[in-house]
Amino acid sequence: MSKVKLAVTLILLVGIVVALGLMVKNEGVTGGTVIKGVICYENADCEDQDLNTEDICRNPGTEYSLCVNKQLN
Repeated sequence: MSKVKLAVTLILLVGIVVALGLMVKNEGVTGGTVIKGVICYENADCEDQDLNTEDICRNPGTEYSLCVNKQLN
């Protein structure tokens, strides 16, 4: 009888772990949002050490900031 109880307990535990894993994967448990960090605050933050590019910080100081290294003509 104890082997049956052990088997049922193990199956239940595995089922719970799998269910929690699926909920976390689908953000059902936390519902959290991942916010990207700020890449740049000013053009100087985008310096790539290439004198043939113009270094530009787009959307400075926001989570949507990004560096653009535009080739000079």
